[in-house]
Amino acid sequence: MTPRGESPSDDDVDDAASAEALLGLFMLVSALVYVDRGIASSAAVSGAPRSAREPAGRGLQGALGCSYAAYGALNAAFMIGLLSGAPAFSAMANKACAFRLIAIGLAMAAVGELGCALAPTCGWAFAARALVGAGEASFIALAAPFIDDKAPKGAKTMWLAMFYACVPFGVAFGIAFGGAVTPAMGWRWAFGLNACAMAPAAAYCFWRPAVRMRGVGGDANAREAAATSTVASLTRAFARDCKELFVRETYVVVVLGYAAYTAVIGVYAAWGPKAGFAIFRDELHTSTNADMLLGAITVVSGIAGTLLGGGVVDKLGSSTATALRTSAIAAVGGFVCLELAFRCQTFASFAVCLLIGQMFAFALQAPINAVVLWSVPARLRPLACSMTTVTIHLFGDVPSPPLFGHFLERDGAPTPERWRTMCSTFTLLFVVAAGVFATAARRAGGDARRQRVLDDDDDDDSRDVDDRLLPT
Repeated sequence: MTPRGESPSDDDVDDAASAEALLGLFMLVSALVYVDRGIASSAAVSGAPRSAREPAGRGLQGALGCSYAAYGALNAAFMIGLLSGAPAFSAMANKACAFRLIAIGLAMAAVGELGCALAPTCGWAFAARALVGAGEASFIALAAPFIDDKAPKGAKTMWLAMFYACVPFGVAFGIAFGGAVTPAMGWRWAFGLNACAMAPAAAYCFWRPAVRMRGVGGDANAREAAATSTVASLTRAFARDCKELFVRETYVVVVLGYAAYTAVIGVYAAWGPKAGFAIFRDELHTSTNADMLLGAITVVSGIAGTLLGGGVVDKLGSSTATALRTSAIAAVGGFVCLELAFRCQTFASFAVCLLIGQMFAFALQAPINAVVLWSVPARLRPLACSMTTVTIHLFGDVPSPPLFGHFLERDGAPTPERWRTMCSTFTLLFVVAAGVFATAARRAGGDARRQRVLDDDDDDDSRDVDDRLLPT
């Protein structure tokens, strides 16, 4: 809230709209952000590389001359921007209005999306994908702390779940959107139209009254400090905050488990539609059908699973132990069902197992991100979100898609059985994630006092987090 005795400024208006409206805005923006991921993984948009059978190839791979491994690297280019942008935006949040930073990032992402649409070469597309990632990093690092601030007590995990449910919705819509637009207008239009959709969202975030984030900059003192800050002082402050963050054992352990989980999700996001089409080509007939059907499965399972995970944690009590136990069970369930899916011989049985498996997989999104927010002081939440993003992508879905592509084509053109084997092998990482979460849950559950302290009426950072959250 605006400090007593000070009049609100344009950069320090405390939630001019209702909390529900703010959540709705962030859900809409999240969907737009993740539509880009779905477009990039659409089987119709990605197409096929040039070959003796198809000298011109199809889609993006054919137009830009990308092999399977190169296409996996192109997906990873997005993460390069994300890895550099997330820490930068979280550091700037201590010196500038966090809400305005989200607007700036969205504008960058829209420009990068337009660059993807106009890319003449694979190198150009690589740079454009990196810019999209750098821009989206602002939203990914800063939106969740705003939601944690505004969500009512007893429903914080569910609000986070509603926000994170837009991830599978956006990805799946992007897959279906790419599959529908590409045959009619070409793959470039899929990126171009998404750029047109993101531009008004960026403009609205610039235009609407800013919302203050608890624990970080935005007041007069912070703006005055920003004017006199140097790169060296910002770097020292960032290093000091990182040191404080990474001594929190609960946070560190959870993020490492999250990275193993993200490696699997990265493979499914980048290669899922192509895998489904390759395995069940006779039943799906076209890549567009694969995009539409698998996109629909991801929408249903993603939304249902994410909301289910958030609801379970709030129902059983918003504690780190409950959130971690829920995540461990969800990871095991996801592993079992997805392994069964790639052993199915008919598309109908595959679709059922995939639906249930993805529901389990998405059920841990809200609980794990809640633990990230709850295990650090308020002022460190943007940094915690950004460093979580850096870690899970650097050790998760940055290396996994190109590695998958490399092993897939190592012995020549991939066969349906090789697609099955590779998908099943990478899914084993869910077991690693489940083991990490279960171990952390046992340690956190050893003391009933590790319940999160929820006192949103107190702006003192010392009341925002209890060190008893940390394993002893």
